Amino acid sequence: MMFCAVMKLKTRIRLILSLCLVMVLSLLLYFHLHQTEFQLSEENTIARNQIQISRRNKETVINQQSLNRARVVGNSNTNDLHSIKYKYNASLPRTVTLVGLKVSAKLRQLNTTRISNSQIETRIQLLKRLVSDLNSQIEMADSPWHIAANWVTPRSIHPEEAPEIGTVLAAMTHKKILFADVTSKGTQLKMVFDLEGGQKVIFKPMRFKRDFVIDGPPYAGADRHNGEIASFHLNRLLGFRRSPLVVGRKVNLRTEVTTTASKSLLETFLKKDNNTCFYGKCFYCKRTDPACGEGDVLEGAVILWLPETFVLKKYRSPWQRTYRKDVPARWEVDPNFCVRVQQLSLYQSGSRLLDLIDASVFDYLIGNADRHHYEVFEDIKDSMVLLLDNGKSFGNPYWDELTILAPLYQCCRLRKTTYDRLLLFMGSLTESMRTLLMADPLVPVLADSHLEAFDPRLNTIISVIDICIEEYGYKKVLIENG
Repeated sequence: MMFCAVMKLKTRIRLILSLCLVMVLSLLLYFHLHQTEFQLSEENTIARNQIQISRRNKETVINQQSLNRARVVGNSNTNDLHSIKYKYNASLPRTVTLVGLKVSAKLRQLNTTRISNSQIETRIQLLKRLVSDLNSQIEMADSPWHIAANWVTPRSIHPEEAPEIGTVLAAMTHKKILFADVTSKGTQLKMVFDLEGGQKVIFKPMRFKRDFVIDGPPYAGADRHNGEIASFHLNRLLGFRRSPLVVGRKVNLRTEVTTTASKSLLETFLKKDNNTCFYGKCFYCKRTDPACGEGDVLEGAVILWLPETFVLKKYRSPWQRTYRKDVPARWEVDPNFCVRVQQLSLYQSGSRLLDLIDASVFDYLIGNADRHHYEVFEDIKDSMVLLLDNGKSFGNPYWDELTILAPLYQCCRLRKTTYDRLLLFMGSLTESMRTLLMADPLVPVLADSHLEAFDPRLNTIISVIDICIEEYGYKKVLIENG
């Protein structure tokens, strides 16, 4: 009996030891197969610890949320920049993680006082001229609409010096609305007005209060009318001159719009809590989500219609997002993506690629991650890339989306004129924009939190350029006469 009991015990011990051995071997095999994933997880933890925003401590580094993307597992040889699909298996893509780490380190040693006294004086005089142009009211023999139309060229929408611009903006604010209608295209709520004197304008209504923070991805939420206004002034300040004229205006929906509205527009008007509202016609427009005035009065952004002689042609951006969390775009995971872009005929010569890089700088400053397409003038050689539809801007002042700068940090090229203008406003972009926006009828155009985001974002852009110059050299990165 005793012998049988001992044998049974030994058998059980052998069985338990065998099971333990199998478990140990399984764990070893698991760790071996997933070693790369664990290493990346550790890298991501380091990245998250190093790449954070801490404006409270007046320290400028990269927002960890801007790096919350997944890494790629797999590969493809396709030449189509958009057809490739990838499998997600972690929280950060390798390309932006490495860029973020470099930028974070560069920001800690960034010299923000690198401009000379003469550059400071240039900046002061430039800002004075821009403000003076906005505040000027000139008696003009010609129509303000004709003057604005004559400004447009293949490379700019308005000139560097435009003393009549204040008069044109004032006309956009005060001229009588003769006809109001819905728009035939687009995803966002807006109206089209025919103003006195025969000028068409777009009216984008107010949807959010100034201090409202858009939650979600950087392309979330309805268009911000104040974003259109602020973007126009930033476009002037940076010398791009590729955005249509924009100004704030308050309209009385009952006396100015419903009395001149088309049947299609009038059908979308309703009353809500004693306020006059409308929901228009667009892809996302619906009766349950109208734009409402305070009583009958609604503020919005008035955007000047471009002359009909210039026909727009739309192109898909190489840096378009997939708008899906589980499917990254190729540019998000391919560190050599810009090389592939430059092999396409559109970007082999001319100014198109440099324009897109300028646009990425502009979009990063305004927080616009939604430039999935871009427009140029049709049948015009070397047309500029226009900076249109900037409503998806200034959504979250605490989120700096680094991936918006992908054209810059992947191509490592930039016009020297753009770089010089950026340097001119280092440490003063916030106050310069505050000064410019004081001229708009809807002042304050931006909440302080959005204004205060300008300087840290500009520092990030300068850091990316510095990294490129260190790697490739000043002459290869900064393009003269581009």
